[in-house]
Amino acid sequence: MSLAVKVDIKPKNFKGIAKKRQKEIQAGIKLALSKTAQVGINVIQDRTEKGQGYEGKFKPYSKGYAIAKKNGWPRSKDRRSFSGDASGIVNLNVTGTMIGGMTSKANSKRAVIFFTNPKITERAARNDSIRPFFGFNRLEEKQLAKTFERFLP
Repeated sequence: MSLAVKVDIKPKNFKGIAKKRQKEIQAGIKLALSKTAQVGINVIQDRTEKGQGYEGKFKPYSKGYAIAKKNGWPRSKDRRSFSGDASGIVNLNVTGTMIGGMTSKANSKRAVIFFTNPKITERAARNDSIRPFFGFNRLEEKQLAKTFERFLP
């Protein structure tokens, strides 16, 4: 003798449930990509502050630029005026506007890290051509992939 109960579930709107779940999953992916992009920005900023690009240590500043950075630009109409940085670290940071000008956007398929205005974008491109900082090496890419997985719902 066996005892069994048959359970039949027939949702009236299966397609609606599937679409709703799909939207929830896509929203979760978008959020995970958005958070991962922010972590990517932090990776670039932290590494750059230490004088490192994704290909390794930055090449030194020119002698004249290094002296000007150490002594500080004189107070003038130049937006780069500052008191000086005697550390000698090549960190692409005079006022913080370029490195601080990164932001990101994401959809359910990808995230993009970019700069907030055209002048900063141009400055970053110039710096990146000499001292590659705007990107990720293989280890960082693997870490970002793990970060994305962690943020998935």
